[in-house]
Order: sequence, then structure tokens, then C-alpha cells
Amino acid sequence: MNIKGKVSYSSPSNIAIVKYWGKEPGDQIPMNSSLSMTLNQCRSFTTIAWTIVENLVPSLEVWFEGVRNPEIETKTKKWLEKITDFYPWLANTALRVETRNNFPHSAGIASSASGMSALALCLSAIDNHVRQKESGDVFLQSNTARLGSGSASRSVTGPWVLWGETPLFRGSSHEYAVKVTDVHPRFAQLHDTIIIVDKEPKSISSRAGHDLMDGHPWREGRIKQVDKNMTLLLQALKEGDWKAFAEVTENEALSLHALMFASQGGMMLWKGNTVEWIHYLRQQREQTGVPMAFTLDAGANIHLLYPMQAREQVENILQQSPVSHHGFIYDGTGTGPEKISDVYEEY
Repeated sequence: MNIKGKVSYSSPSNIAIVKYWGKEPGDQIPMNSSLSMTLNQCRSFTTIAWTIVENLVPSLEVWFEGVRNPEIETKTKKWLEKITDFYPWLANTALRVETRNNFPHSAGIASSASGMSALALCLSAIDNHVRQKESGDVFLQSNTARLGSGSASRSVTGPWVLWGETPLFRGSSHEYAVKVTDVHPRFAQLHDTIIIVDKEPKSISSRAGHDLMDGHPWREGRIKQVDKNMTLLLQALKEGDWKAFAEVTENEALSLHALMFASQGGMMLWKGNTVEWIHYLRQQREQTGVPMAFTLDAGANIHLLYPMQAREQVENILQQSPVSHHGFIYDGTGTGPEKISDVYEEY
């Protein structure tokens, strides 16, 4: 079998409402379940040029934003070794990966989620051709993405996605993410304005941060907190309860960073303006009554969620803020990845 081709996908980041932080023994097994909203605009764009030849020694090149990146290449090689059992043809395949983001890398906007999910979807498309299948298995796509980045498991679909086994949701699993479909029309389309407080890469990676949950004095309490917040969030999404949604959203964001603060060594990813923005947004919400809720991933930048009808009011609040920033990214609820192209030839 001698085949070559090229496949391209764009895949979105996601913003977790109930946060994933900490792991169980095993390969990318989450300590707790998490639930996220898939984004629409913040995306990774990935192209894989591939060649499969019998007895070919496998090879890999990874180019990030036009420059070959040995660090990402090494991580990708390790990931490919994990998933070769799913895709045996990888043992005789040469891959050239070109990828880029349209948002700041490693700044707390889940670039690993969009990047790894895009890679997983490209490989799934190659597998479809090799095995002559019409479509990929979304659960396998999520599982392979998870083995590269836990949050990537949630970016292979949308708009509301749950990852991690929990008795609160039938069909949930540690191995793959599942869609949450019982969602009130109020939450079918939210706006997410990302306030760029800091454009620089994080001082400590999320992977290292997860490790700090091992032996964390609040570990067991955190697991109980997630069960409570997941119950409240699923109910809020179903009933269209904005007040309950906002309360869980902000409680989870602050809890995530409190866990970091209380970790060994005091992991701290907030910047001074992160705190100033939170104070300002709360003050404006109290004064105006505009429905909005903030959350953060593992970084300094703030995601501000709000219903479509509040867009003009929220934009005025943001533009009038005295707190400095590096700009806004206007995003919202998305439905998942998009295939850009898929071509092949036999020779």
C-alpha cells in the first residue's frame, strides 16, 4: 500500500465552566468531571501531509506558525506512540504537520485543546481513507485527543460538552467527552469576550499544574465541590437559569485559582490587572444589572460570558473600563471543528 495525501482541519478551543484540574493514576485520567462550552472563533488550523509506504521508517516534522518546533515535535512523537494501537498504519507513515493559532499561544486560552483536537481529527480523516470508512468515530477522536491533552477531548464537538465519568450524566467517561444536549434555548448561543490581560506564555504549564494536585490538602474537598457544581450547572443549562449558571461559573473560576494558590510553592497565574478587571466587572454588574459572568482558564486572561441580547451593554462596559489590557477577542458558542480539505493519491 503506497498512498499519500494532505488533510486540513480547523478546531476550536473551549472554555471549561466546571474545571478539570488534577489527575488520577493512568494516562490522562481526570480527577474530576468537567463541562465546557465550545468556542467558535479561537481556533487552531492544522494541515498534515502524509505518506504511507510499506516498510517505511516513520518520521515526523512539526512546524508551528512557519517555524519548525522541536519541543512540540517531541511531544507529538510521544502522543503518536500512544495511539499507534488505534491507527496501526502510523508505523509506516511519514508526517509533516503545519499548525497555527489565531489567538495567543500558552496564555490560558486552551491552545492545547484546539491544537491536539485538530491533530486527532486529521489522523481520523487519514484513517477513514486507509480503512475506506465514510466517517470517523467521534468517541475515538475524543479519546485520541485526550491522550495528548485532556481538555482537547472536549474540542472535537460542541456546543456543550462533558468529559469525565460522573453518575450525574449517563454515558460519561474518563476516556472521551460527550455532548450535553438538554440545554435551554437561552444557552444555545452565548457571547464570550476574552479580555487579554497578558499576552505572554504562562510561567508554568497546565501539565505541571495538574501534578500539583497530587497530595493537595484540598483534593478531596475539590472532588465534592465538583459534584455539587456539576449538579447545579446541568440543572441551570436545562432550565435556562442564568443566575445559577453565573454563580457556578464564577465559583469554579475562583476555585481553580485558589487550588493553584494553595499548591506547594504557591502557583500564581493571575496578574495585577486580572484582579482589577474582576473587581470592575462585578461592580458594573451590580450597578447596571447586566447579565454577565467571568471565568478563567489556567492563565491571567478573563472570559466574559453573556447572552446575545446584552452585547451592546457589555461592549460599553468593556470600552469604558479604566483597567488596562491588550485588547479583546470577541468569540461565542461554537459547534465544533471544520474540515478544510482532504486530498490523496495512490502511486
